[in-house]
Amino acid sequence: MTQQPNPQPPYKGLGLEDVRKVLDSGAVKAGVPGAIAGFGISRAFAGEWWQFVSLLGAAAGVWFLIKLGNRFAPKVERVIDRADQAFDRRVDLALVNRSDFHKQYLEALKVRCVDLNVEGYGGLPRLALEDIYVSLRMHPGGRGNPTLQNRNLKIWDILPKAHDPDQTFLARLVAVIADPGYGKTTLMQFLTLNFSNRGYGEKGAKELIPVLLLFRDFHGRIQSEHEPKLPQLIVETVQKMPRCEDLRASEPWFRQQLQQGKCLVMLDGLDEVPDAQRNTVSKWANWQMQNYPCQFILTSRPHGFNSSLFSGVERIDVLDFNDDQKRDFIEKWYRFIAWETKWKYHLQDNEGKEPGKQLSKEQVKAQSQADADKAAANLRQQLFADRSLIDLAKNPLLLTIIAVAHKFKERLPQRRLDVYRDIFKLLLEDRPYQRQTRLTITNAADNQAILQPLALELTQANETKFKPRQGAAWIQPRLAETHDDPALTPAQFLQEIQQVSGLLAGGEGYLYEFTHKTFQEYLAAVELSERETGKHDVMAHFADETWKEVVYFYALLTDPVPFIEKALEIPENLHTLKLAQRIANDAKSVDERLKQRLLDELLERDDRIPDVLLKKRFRSLSFLDETTAISGHISLSEFALFFGAQRDGLFHSTAKADFPMSRMAGPGDSEGRQKINSQEPVVGLSWEEARWFCAWLATQAQLAPAEGVYDYRLPTPEEVETFKALEAEGSPLAPLDKGGGDSRGDLTPWTTDPKRPGNCLRVVRQRIPDRYRELVNYLASGSWKEADQETDKLMLKAVGKKAEQRGYLEFEEIRNFPCEDLLLIDQLWLKFSGGKFGFSVQKQLWCEVGGRLDFGEDRNAAISAYEKMSERNGWRVGGSYISYSQVTVNTSAPIGHLPFNPYWGGEIVGILSLQEEEGMGVLFSRIETCEL
Repeated sequence: MTQQPNPQPPYKGLGLEDVRKVLDSGAVKAGVPGAIAGFGISRAFAGEWWQFVSLLGAAAGVWFLIKLGNRFAPKVERVIDRADQAFDRRVDLALVNRSDFHKQYLEALKVRCVDLNVEGYGGLPRLALEDIYVSLRMHPGGRGNPTLQNRNLKIWDILPKAHDPDQTFLARLVAVIADPGYGKTTLMQFLTLNFSNRGYGEKGAKELIPVLLLFRDFHGRIQSEHEPKLPQLIVETVQKMPRCEDLRASEPWFRQQLQQGKCLVMLDGLDEVPDAQRNTVSKWANWQMQNYPCQFILTSRPHGFNSSLFSGVERIDVLDFNDDQKRDFIEKWYRFIAWETKWKYHLQDNEGKEPGKQLSKEQVKAQSQADADKAAANLRQQLFADRSLIDLAKNPLLLTIIAVAHKFKERLPQRRLDVYRDIFKLLLEDRPYQRQTRLTITNAADNQAILQPLALELTQANETKFKPRQGAAWIQPRLAETHDDPALTPAQFLQEIQQVSGLLAGGEGYLYEFTHKTFQEYLAAVELSERETGKHDVMAHFADETWKEVVYFYALLTDPVPFIEKALEIPENLHTLKLAQRIANDAKSVDERLKQRLLDELLERDDRIPDVLLKKRFRSLSFLDETTAISGHISLSEFALFFGAQRDGLFHSTAKADFPMSRMAGPGDSEGRQKINSQEPVVGLSWEEARWFCAWLATQAQLAPAEGVYDYRLPTPEEVETFKALEAEGSPLAPLDKGGGDSRGDLTPWTTDPKRPGNCLRVVRQRIPDRYRELVNYLASGSWKEADQETDKLMLKAVGKKAEQRGYLEFEEIRNFPCEDLLLIDQLWLKFSGGKFGFSVQKQLWCEVGGRLDFGEDRNAAISAYEKMSERNGWRVGGSYISYSQVTVNTSAPIGHLPFNPYWGGEIVGILSLQEEEGMGVLFSRIETCEL
């Protein structure tokens, strides 16, 4: 029987079990290609081979595309992200432009900067920055752009000009460097305001978008050179500004402006960054400066700026206030104070009155100006009468404190320590009492004692800001000791100090800080002075430049001698030597021998320090008699100090501005070339320059003993001969100075006789009566009006009490006026005016117009001569004699314009009891008798 093959079951297509098998297969697990392949296989089972081949090809294609996509996906994703970001930026920029962000941003900056931040004086009226700001003078502090060298600058001289092409800069990267109190932050605020309110146009500057960033607000965010990005930081800062919470600040918009060079970026207060982080922050700042082609200005105290961490940054140093700046500030200060505290309110009250009882706006403004002029004149008179006060008021902060003290107390502090003592008493006691907004603790000493440990904790941590909770913990023990009422919590105390006294800024959820770092430094020094370990703690930081102000205050509060001796023990440290010299200069009593050792050590370490050399020279004078001494030859470096003061506007001389190195009398080498030595005598100067140098010496308070008043002048011919004789005899009273004696035949000192040849400079220091102190200081500071008024007082005092009580000089008093006083007054006026003002100048004019010393009965001739002289010296203009208010009290006045006697045309001519023409004749006759 034949066996039949097993029959095949009929094809029924893919059942559920088959599909499950396909789905569980590796092909499907492979993804989409597997699914397509599986479906193709099902077609094959169905006998549809063409579809099977097509689907298998499709699966292979999809598999290839997936593999290709896996390789290029990251790149594709980045391209898509960039396109997305670019789209977002365009949308963001469009929204910012349509929302008028730029205008709103500038408005917010104006609100932020419109008021002058007068540290700590919350009780003063609102001070409009533009109305009271005095422009700072600056000088290049390094060898950078040659265009900036050897010239004084204002900030507008550095910034791009309106007519300059875009991205054209005189100095694109600038570091403004100055000690505390010199107005660095206020300068940044002033620039921000001017670029917000279009004030830059009046200065000829190019339009820039101001960006003001304070290092103390963001230094904690900086972790590397690149992060955070500058646009991001700007946006974060803007969002924290008042009225900007809802403002759409755009990173892309700021990035675009920065990249196009349209911003003025100001980075303020690098020195306020802790030491441990300052290098990183400096590198971050430098990276931003290099990365964006904008104008950058960075500010810092000297110790906080390391130039090696920056590339292409021009250092600009802020100069001391000169006397004109001081006068400008005083006038602006009182003009604003008089209006804001009194007359503005009179004008407002005036509006509701009946027309007949109303004051006109012109009357109110005139009276306000009169009050301001009176107060300003009183402050100027007190300030410029005292050389130590003139020197003290050398920066905006100290001058502001002095002005505040004058307003509230009508007297001026005499030393820097007194300035801070006064201001803390004013802010912590006097002013809150006057304003009826008293602090809970009404005694200034107790309030200050509570703040002292807070200041010391911050100083030791090298910080300026603190959290309210941390500050409360620091002051809690002292508060409990000082005030036994638990109702006043540490947090409430800090809030009162911030809101009532104004010594603290911040609070209300933000970090606190003292309104000026020197307030913190002073309080820290006071706290240390009251601790047993204070001396040890301060000595441990003696060489630390960040503690410089604390060390200075502490030494003056305690005993300065240990610090001077310590500096002498480590003479290789020039920083501590200079700090010790500053302490010695300002301390009440330091032994002269110790001061001399300090000067010697400074010269030994660096004989190029001209101010040290000058001080040493005037401690080694040769005495001609008990009141008169003569110096050795003035060196080139010492003479250069005078020219530097003139260049920087710190002295009003009109000597020639050039200063050639050929003025050194250095010996030649074997080939006849001159060797440069800054300690060699200066030669080739003119007689006028020599006299101006003598006048400038009166501004150097540290050259003379503390007691007495001294005049610096050229020697008389007789004094030169006397000194030569003593020198030839080898007298110990006439030591040969380092620059060489007169035995060198090529050196001939100038004398009081300009006709006598001379080529070098010796100076006579002579003690004069103490009553001449104010006149010397007024003339030395160019305070011509005050000097003129002081001259009248001195002339009356020279005659006697009856003349002082009477207020004028009688005929015989003029005829017999003391020659010594007349000569001294005239010499002082001549020297400090460069020969332009003085009685002898007026006498010369009188004689040139035909005036005689005695007209006898010929009154008409006297009148004619007097009219001609008055037309020459500016006392008579347009046929009429000028009033005292019309007197020109600056060096632009005609020759012989000062001294001036007011009230011409009456029976009393100033302090002369005669008709003016007769009085001048008698006075000039006395001048002739006294051989002026």
